[in-house]
Amino acid sequence: MPSNFLTEHRQRFTEFQSQFNLDQYLFYAGQKARLETSSLESEFSDLCSLSTITELRQESEAASRETDRASLKLLIAIACHAQINSKVRDLTQEIAEDEAHASIVWEGETISFQTSATLLQNEPNPIRRHDLAVRRAEVFKALQDLRAERLEKVHEKAKELGAENYQTLYHNLRGIDYEKLATQLQSFLTQTESRFSSTLSTSLLREAHVTLNEAMQADIPFFRQLARFTKFFPAWQLKPAHRETFSGLGILTYQQSNLVIDDEQRPGKHVKGFHFPIRVPDEIKVLVTPQDGARSYSSFLHENGHAQQFAWTSRHLYPEFQYGGDGAVREVFGLLFAGLLSDPRWLGDLLSYHESEEFLHLLAVQKLLLLRRFAARLMYEIELHKGQLAGAAGTRYAELLTDAVRVRYDETEHLRDVEDGLVVADLLRAAAFEAQLREQLKTKFGSRWWTSRKAGDYLIDLWNTGGRYQAEEMAKMIDLGELSFDWLAEECLANLQA
Repeated sequence: MPSNFLTEHRQRFTEFQSQFNLDQYLFYAGQKARLETSSLESEFSDLCSLSTITELRQESEAASRETDRASLKLLIAIACHAQINSKVRDLTQEIAEDEAHASIVWEGETISFQTSATLLQNEPNPIRRHDLAVRRAEVFKALQDLRAERLEKVHEKAKELGAENYQTLYHNLRGIDYEKLATQLQSFLTQTESRFSSTLSTSLLREAHVTLNEAMQADIPFFRQLARFTKFFPAWQLKPAHRETFSGLGILTYQQSNLVIDDEQRPGKHVKGFHFPIRVPDEIKVLVTPQDGARSYSSFLHENGHAQQFAWTSRHLYPEFQYGGDGAVREVFGLLFAGLLSDPRWLGDLLSYHESEEFLHLLAVQKLLLLRRFAARLMYEIELHKGQLAGAAGTRYAELLTDAVRVRYDETEHLRDVEDGLVVADLLRAAAFEAQLREQLKTKFGSRWWTSRKAGDYLIDLWNTGGRYQAEEMAKMIDLGELSFDWLAEECLANLQA
């Protein structure tokens, strides 16, 4: 029997998650003007207090069942992460507000910083992109001191929680060997280097109108837009393709009362897709604004992959397993369904897009670019969070990213590009897991696995476990073996050669 402390903690944890996700949904859906994040975090600050962390650790030491130990380890990790963020909340908010209110002058007009990001990803002229990037850099530089102060406080708090440094803290909390992962990813970079450089050079020139020698970080957003292929992905066909995909798996999305897709047009609604687990598994929201283009399809399928996992999560799990868990496990199913755009059979069957070889090749180049960028970011963040880059963080960031992505990065975003909690490691582990899971689905249920109800049942069984297992644990449980970046490298190279 859980102690009274643990029972009450879980009740408040569930209440916080529900209120927080509802607040996020209403704001991004354009149904409220301001987020109430700060007030909610203050109201539920007891969930991450130092005394609570101490009690959770005591509960963990006394736990005898493996499931209880895993649940308490997760609760401790969640509380420690929240404790760190609570100490820099004011700085975080100040940075966000300053960036939201920032403006730049471009071509004689004053535009918001957010608008400039949209202009950058839609600008076909590389000279104009580079000019716009220079102006955006002034906003980054103006906030550099605040970001540096925030990072320093985050590192200080990690030591107060008993760790040698920030990276060691997350290794202890989550059981992820970041150093080993970095070694595996260095091998991944080496294996894919030659082929990636040659294919990127050709693709950049054709799609972004810039040579590899001229290319800069600012060219990547436009390059990733896949603008030339927009006509093959009309907005009107997005929801039917989604519905048919899940129907093939035996999941009738139009009958799922616990999963609602909000695709209404309304003022203030954010265009970007999101998913919100408000009450798991009873109330899950997906926010989408259907648009023409492959990026819209990818985002919609990605968010629905996440949403289905929450919608099928067992209601008998501890709430920490319902709402939380390994970020790689949470990400893998989004990647699985977004990855359908890389399958020529799915494109042909669902969208009647049969002559897709050129699109698929470009998608493979972009995927490899993203993975190599993430690999370099992880290596940089490990060094940064271990305190190895005093006075040289910007230089090291530019060096690692330029070497991996093969386009010029400068140090402008070396602090802005860092996400709390070494999240980039979860994205990379998820990518390796997804590649192996997708191959297993094809082996078990056929190359058109999304048309198999047995495949649907198999996925539902995995979703039912919520966040109970780490990615490495789940991979072994379903006979995938170790997560392999060698496998991922081979797949990426094979797709480039297709």
